[in-house]
Amino acid sequence: MRRRRKSGLNLSADDARRALAFMVSEGKVAAKDVVKALERRQKLIREITDRLAALGESATGLVSRVAKDVKPLVQRGRRAAKAGRKRAKRAISAATRAKYQAQGRYMAAVRQLSKPTRAKIKKIREKSGVDAAVKAALALARKPMRHGREGR
Repeated sequence: MRRRRKSGLNLSADDARRALAFMVSEGKVAAKDVVKALERRQKLIREITDRLAALGESATGLVSRVAKDVKPLVQRGRRAAKAGRKRAKRAISAATRAKYQAQGRYMAAVRQLSKPTRAKIKKIREKSGVDAAVKAALALARKPMRHGREGR
């Protein structure tokens, strides 16, 4: 006998909200698409409640309960759509860019050194500046190790 496959995910409403928020922040789903889906859902709910009312069912309690649940979701979606818009990058000055680049060169040069050597390079940086520290770190990185198998 063949096993039946599960057709959907078993997610709580909170887990689904978190997943959707994550996908919007990752850019996998546009916030405006989420808002449109929520609005379509609200329209569908309205149509169903109208049909129930036309059939003479006492759907008044259901209508008010569903309306209370959906309205905050649509409003939250609109806020998320506004917040998710791309903003222009702030321009940084040439001096700040140079400082960032110098920091990157320093981190790249120091990363491959041992902790005691890093401490020496840090002292050089405090005393003579980033450029001197980078030169010293690169010089120390090129030197062969004095212990180990290289000397044999």
